[in-house]
Amino acid sequence: MSDPRMRNVVTEIRAQLASAENLPPATRRSLEQLVRDLEGLGGPAGIDPDSSASLRERTIDAVRRLEASHPVLSTTLGNVVDTLAFFGL
Repeated sequence: MSDPRMRNVVTEIRAQLASAENLPPATRRSLEQLVRDLEGLGGPAGIDPDSSASLRERTIDAVRRLEASHPVLSTTLGNVVDTLAFFGL
């Protein structure tokens, strides 16, 4: 992950996950995996369009699940979707 915008968003997600209260364990694990996958974007193998589409869909799904219970985290994940779109992913 070489783009500073993506690094900033991932850092923000990590901070919000660390402070998120009442986040179900399964949701937390899912979001942590999502963050690891985001960190892997643009690695030595480049960006795989199929996996980036899946990543975008998983992020959108996480936004929907968290909108009511964790609106700040949901908004940050929405920023990830916007950043992925900026890269054409």
